[in-house]
Amino acid sequence: MWSRGVLLGTVTAAVLTLAGCSGSASTGTTATAAGSAEPPAASAAAAAEAAADPALATSPADAALALALRAADLPVGWSVQANPLSAGAALADNPSLAGICGATASSEVHRTAKHPVVGLDGSRTPQVSAEAIAYDSAGAAATAVQELVQAFSGCPADEYTFEPGPPADGLAEDSVVLQYRLSDGSRQVVVAQARGQVLSVLIGEDPATTAAAARSIAVRMAALPAAAIGG
Repeated sequence: MWSRGVLLGTVTAAVLTLAGCSGSASTGTTATAAGSAEPPAASAAAAAEAAADPALATSPADAALALALRAADLPVGWSVQANPLSAGAALADNPSLAGICGATASSEVHRTAKHPVVGLDGSRTPQVSAEAIAYDSAGAAATAVQELVQAFSGCPADEYTFEPGPPADGLAEDSVVLQYRLSDGSRQVVVAQARGQVLSVLIGEDPATTAAAARSIAVRMAALPAAAIGG
């Protein structure tokens, strides 16, 4: 059931979340309803993320920007909606990984930046939830992966049925993959990968699409200068 490790999240028709229990959690990655105009801040964030060259990153914040989910990571015809934090918003008020099946995450206080993005299919239906996160040390990013694995080991068996997931080939060395079915029968796959001070987490309903997006992000992660991410 495990492919180099584990993660969890929830994808619903209108809201995609990264962490939580009983099929729910909070990253603030709420997709714009089909047909509605995308907020200017979201459009600007998505454009900046798509243009960020990982090879030119000079800091963990730059690196996280370059790792944010892009339309190019997804099937033809899909799009993304960035969900940037509002000006002055505190990371402490916008959890990323805390709360998975009731577990705590000490790594949360070490986050320094994050970029939540939702992947939308051709009909503008949310299908993938993503966060690219920067930490104040490489140790904190590695700890985040470990804490996710520990949290999922405590998920209630009557709500999560773990099953074999897509292969982890092509991902960063420090990566984890988890696939499970929720009590309502829906399937989800989670892929997390870390290098140095940055972490990418994806949650999607289709294993192949989610794994392909993760491999695309892994290519950018490999291109990050070691000096920019502390390893």
